[in-house]
Amino acid sequence: MRILVTGAAGFIGSHITLEFFKRGYEVIAIDNFSRSNFYNFKFVREQGIEIIKGDIRDAVFLEKLPRVDWIIHAAALINVEESVEKPSLYYDVNVRGTIILFKKFYEKGTRNFLYISSAAVYGEPKYLPVDEKHPVDPISPYGASKASAEFFIKSFYHSLSDFNYVIVRLFNVYGPGQSGEYAGVIARFIERILQGKSPIIFGDGLQTRDFIHVDDVARAIITIVEKNRLNEVFNIATGVPRRIRDLAYEIIKLANAQLEPTYLPPKPGDIVHSYAIPAKIMNLGWKPVIDFSEGLHDVLKWARSEIST
Repeated sequence: MRILVTGAAGFIGSHITLEFFKRGYEVIAIDNFSRSNFYNFKFVREQGIEIIKGDIRDAVFLEKLPRVDWIIHAAALINVEESVEKPSLYYDVNVRGTIILFKKFYEKGTRNFLYISSAAVYGEPKYLPVDEKHPVDPISPYGASKASAEFFIKSFYHSLSDFNYVIVRLFNVYGPGQSGEYAGVIARFIERILQGKSPIIFGDGLQTRDFIHVDDVARAIITIVEKNRLNEVFNIATGVPRRIRDLAYEIIKLANAQLEPTYLPPKPGDIVHSYAIPAKIMNLGWKPVIDFSEGLHDVLKWARSEIST
C-alpha cells in the first residue's frame, strides 16, 4: 500500500512517516521545510526515506507525484498566537492547501484522506471529558482554520459517492523533536529548566491538559488505516488530565534542578481545562503505551543531547 504523508519533516509528520515505513508501507514523504527542524528531517532521512521538497498549495508540484492509496495530511501551521496576527496565512495553508491537496489527488484516483486535526476545534469545552460529539466552536484563528478544513473534507464526502475521510483530533502531543516556535508546554518547560531558568506558568497552574506521546499518535493513525475505519472522527488522547503546575514540578524533579515555577498572568483566550475521552479509538484495539514519566525522561534526554551537539 502506498501512503502520502504531508509535513513529513515536521514533529508529528516525521514520526508518522517512520511508523508507516517500519510497518512495510511504501511512503511518499513531502514537506516544504518552512517550519521543520533538522532533527526531524534527519530522523526520517537516517532510515533511508527521501523527503521530497514541495508545497501542498503548489498544484504543479502535486501533479508530478504518483497516485497513492491513502493521504495522511499532517502539514499545517499551528501557532495560535501567530494565527491571530496572520489569519489569512493560516487560511491559505490550512484550508486552501487542504482543498488543493484533496483536489489534485482525487483527480489521480486517491479516495482515502486522513486529516490531522486538533482539539483546538472544540474551543473552551462545554463539558468534560470531551468526546467526538462535542460541539465544534474554536476560539482562535488556528482552531477556526482546522475546523474549516474539517468541514470542507466532510462536504467532499457528502458530495462525492466514492470519497472517504478520517479526521483525527489530537490533544497535547509531546515527544523528542518538538522544539522552536511550535514547542508545546513540555518542550518550553524543559528548555528553560536546562538553561537554569524557572519554568513560566501563565495563570495559577491548575489548568489541565491531556498529554499524549507522539509515538502513540503515530500508532493510533496506523491502527485506523489498518482497521479501514472510514468516514469517522477520532479523538487521539490518553483521557488523563494533568495539571500544568504538577507538570512543571515533575520536570524539575526529573532534571534534578533546584527551581520554582514563575507565575505570570494568564494569557487571554487560554483554555482552562481540556481532556478527552478516547474510547472510540480504544475500541479499535489501540491504547497509549508510553508511560508519561518515561516519556518526559526521553524528551529531557533528547533535549540534553541537542544542547551538547
